[in-house]
Amino acid sequence: MSRFRVLTYNTLHGLDVGRLWVRPGESEDDRTARITLQIDDMARVEPDVMLLQEVNPLPRMATAYVDGLRARSLTYNEVHQVDACGVRPLPGVAVVPGLNNGLVVLAKAPLLVRKLAGLKLSGGFGLCRDRLGVQFGELRYALIAEVENPASHRKLLVVSLHLHSGIERDEYFTQRLLVAQSEGRIQDQASSQQILNALAEDQQQRVQELRTLLAELKRLQAAGSYVGILIGGDFNFEPDSPGYRELQEAGLRDTYTVARRTGELHTYDPRLNPVARQEEIELPPTLASVIQRMPEDQQQRIKDGYRRGVSQARRIDFLFMMLADPAHPLGCLRQELFGRPNAVTLGAGSDHFGVLDTYTTDGNC
Repeated sequence: MSRFRVLTYNTLHGLDVGRLWVRPGESEDDRTARITLQIDDMARVEPDVMLLQEVNPLPRMATAYVDGLRARSLTYNEVHQVDACGVRPLPGVAVVPGLNNGLVVLAKAPLLVRKLAGLKLSGGFGLCRDRLGVQFGELRYALIAEVENPASHRKLLVVSLHLHSGIERDEYFTQRLLVAQSEGRIQDQASSQQILNALAEDQQQRVQELRTLLAELKRLQAAGSYVGILIGGDFNFEPDSPGYRELQEAGLRDTYTVARRTGELHTYDPRLNPVARQEEIELPPTLASVIQRMPEDQQQRIKDGYRRGVSQARRIDFLFMMLADPAHPLGCLRQELFGRPNAVTLGAGSDHFGVLDTYTTDGNC
């Protein structure tokens, strides 16, 4: 193939999620318009492989993407993995109706796609499937698939994932907290240390999730013959975080660092994304619980600082790549954001922008 295009995209589940309940977070008309915009954007760029997150509900929404693209004269096949299901004791019976959120890989014909694993990365007790599931806390999965070019029989390992969230912007928030402590603006040292501990635990959980994934990919590589690995998704970390370094040390490259691009490519940017701008920023339960014991003025300072931090533009969606033959020439790699508003649409299909990589071997970059 002289051109190969890969997209990773957090599509936004569109749910309003509380600790004990889930309900629609948008009207049916708004949701329909948003999904239609997503499919129009997909059809416009025609990725060969799409790695999607927050697709809800599965499997119906995976089929909706395939059918929508077919209506635009494009043929895709899909595989998927549910990663948030609530309690579904029997087919058709759900304690939380409307929740069956998860991961999808789409491959454009003539490429073939086969699901290799729905790998549980964290979450302890619990399991999610299409029609059955038990979930009482956060579960995180990676969807691992094999994409094959039938003409050459060359195969690629691809992964769509959505890592643990917790307290966002942990590196930024840690530094802000340490500075506030050193300046004497936070006197409750015990509570602030609990926050720092929670931040470190969130980082470590993502690192452990990646280690679980990397061990499985190593096993699959040894059992098969693959030209390379592509991992895409919402990683809930930023460059140079512990999770980011874990992937680098394993030999995976953030394609942003080697691609031709124009400027910074922030995938979460409330300034430019109207969907992200409308989101209400709630404190993570861990953070809200810890600061309850603080004086009111310090609580408000932490709340304001946290909301200011997570409202900043940042890069948390990535495409990582590793070739089986590191000496193999890359050709030309170009990266751009997917799903940005334009003069025609004005809106966005999700609170995240996607990352679109285009590999070309014919010299046209």
